[in-house]
Amino acid sequence: MSKLDLSAVELNSLENKICSLLRKIDRPGADIEGLIKKLKDADYFTAPASTKFHNCFIGGLADHSLNVYYNLKRLVENKHLEDVIPEESIIICGLLHDMSKINYYEKGVRNKKVYSESGSKWDELGRYDWVSEETWNVIPDNKRFIYGNHEETAEFMVRQFIPLKVAESAAILNHHAGKGYDSTGINISSIFHRYPLANLLHVADMIATFTDETD
Repeated sequence: MSKLDLSAVELNSLENKICSLLRKIDRPGADIEGLIKKLKDADYFTAPASTKFHNCFIGGLADHSLNVYYNLKRLVENKHLEDVIPEESIIICGLLHDMSKINYYEKGVRNKKVYSESGSKWDELGRYDWVSEETWNVIPDNKRFIYGNHEETAEFMVRQFIPLKVAESAAILNHHAGKGYDSTGINISSIFHRYPLANLLHVADMIATFTDETD
């Protein structure tokens, strides 16, 4: 997927697919319509997935979430773990593992050096001009919801609408495998042994980020 913003048609298609999958969740105590309203009222369907690393375009978060869902579903099927990891868990963890990224980014402007023979300025690399370009920035801490680190905040947000099973909670809490810049130091191998869903969600996320979503 390129870094161009998705079209209105593409955004609508993503929203319809994701909402259709979420409505398959039939769990006592779950408020799926409330969850969908939350996602729509926030910017889940229009937010980027990152500032610059992957899917940093309008619609990138929803596209990434759907990519992770499909990857996770294939991994579960390939490993014949359907009896251990039900479809509901795949939907919840695949689509909502990054829920903490709603209302998290905002558009900004930055200056970058563009080098050319006709540049009006000069440094050790050659002639250049400053050019302004749009960018994505993380909203300052005092202007957005904070609960814990990225994974902890996502897990908390999901729990407001869906009672999570222990394996689902563990998967969302550890989908960066303890390697995120704000992750807690843990024995990730023990968690991955105990909860196959956590291991496969991490793998599905890495495949989406570093294989599916490269230019």
